[in-house]
Amino acid sequence: MPDKNERVELEIKIIRYRALSQQAPDAVTTQRINGLISELEKKLREIDE
Repeated sequence: MPDKNERVELEIKIIRYRALSQQAPDAVTTQRINGLISELEKKLREIDE
């Protein structure tokens, strides 16, 4: 079973990346950040299963 801290760290990273995404200077950077967010959300779902 994954550590509870790992889940919290993922949630914090997602929040930070979402904030960065809103401040990104161009569309390419925004897309890359959104891709990272998707990967983190996938890991979070895997932990919940």
